[in-house]
Amino acid sequence: MTSRNTKPSSPNRRAIKGLAFILPALVMILGVTELKTPRVARAAGPSVVAFSAATYAVTEDTTFRTITVNRTGDISGPATVDYATTDVSASDRSDYTPALGTLRFAANQSSRTFDVLIIEDVRLEGNETFNITLSNGTGQALLGTPSTATVTINDDPIEAGQNPINFPGNFVGQHYHDFLARQSDPDGEAFWVSQITSCGSNPNCIDDRRTNVSAAFFLSIEFQDTGYFVIRTHKAAFGSAKGTPVYLTFLRDQRRISEGVIIGDPGADLLLEANRQAYLSEFVTRPAFVALFPIGMNGQAYVDTLFGNSLVIPTVAERQAAIFAYGGGNTAGRAAALESVAESNSVFNAQYNPAFVLMQYYGYMRRNPDAAPDGNFNGYDFWLEKLNSFSVPGEDVRDDEIALNRIKRSEMVRSFVISGEYRGRFQ
Repeated sequence: MTSRNTKPSSPNRRAIKGLAFILPALVMILGVTELKTPRVARAAGPSVVAFSAATYAVTEDTTFRTITVNRTGDISGPATVDYATTDVSASDRSDYTPALGTLRFAANQSSRTFDVLIIEDVRLEGNETFNITLSNGTGQALLGTPSTATVTINDDPIEAGQNPINFPGNFVGQHYHDFLARQSDPDGEAFWVSQITSCGSNPNCIDDRRTNVSAAFFLSIEFQDTGYFVIRTHKAAFGSAKGTPVYLTFLRDQRRISEGVIIGDPGADLLLEANRQAYLSEFVTRPAFVALFPIGMNGQAYVDTLFGNSLVIPTVAERQAAIFAYGGGNTAGRAAALESVAESNSVFNAQYNPAFVLMQYYGYMRRNPDAAPDGNFNGYDFWLEKLNSFSVPGEDVRDDEIALNRIKRSEMVRSFVISGEYRGRFQ
């Protein structure tokens, strides 16, 4: 089976059987169960967290703005603080990507940063703003001033011409934002852009390669190990409802796992694994999870419930592996068993189609499937039924070629890429 990596490093990693063009070995490029009520925890010492500035600015483009949060005073202990964006005049669907997460300060660490991703559009709309707010300080984290910052997106001086998403650079860069939750790395973006530009002016070739490049982001190891892993984890924990996890929950949790990771860079695999383990340990201690899986729960019942929520009957080996990982049921064991279930072949294959359809809405539309303009799950149901109809019983979508062929047969990716709702985000 080919490997998946969105940052191609050598020619022999750039082939996928059955495609009309050479894709790399699919690139290893490429939340919040519930948002908490804002509160400020009383710290043991005079420690204060605040934005480095009350205002930030960025020029409109398929780009990003780094935001810095500083900690002053007694920083001898660890601390955390949450952050979240809210619209002012800018829209989190067409002007920037929602950013929400938790900054974790180690003992004696005085500064942390995060990126907000900016969208290029062709609308003449003047400068637009959104806010970022700090909340829920814990440990040695009292909120200082400013605890809310305003980001201004400076509009392009001239807005005219084609929809920006028509241009290969914007198209590829936006996929990094929408599916991998990060700014593109130069090598990866250049490679994917070249897959489209090598068509010259042939419209049929361009259309086909845009579809394949788009599909590659979902199929990449980076997404499989971040976004798709988040979806599988939530399904196992809370059941396989159509909208589980909801959009903002997904964004926050994906950001937690993918923080700082650019697959192909030195140390990326180790960082990704560390992020995943930290995420799982935090996940199994969330109140919503503990309410369904109380401390001290029998290991067999714990594992069987996770598999049942995922709508699968595991193999004997998969069940035994998860029970063994559970051990005595401490936090590490509960996290390991949850990971064992989410990573099992049975769950990976069973949840693949629902997750793929869900990501069409989260990635391209940047909304829940039943949000406006739909107002229900009819569209989601239609596409899931269609994708299911093009799936062959027993096939293993961990195989790149099988997964890609299933997606291409359903023509789902192309339909979303050319849809008015998707293109309307940029014009």
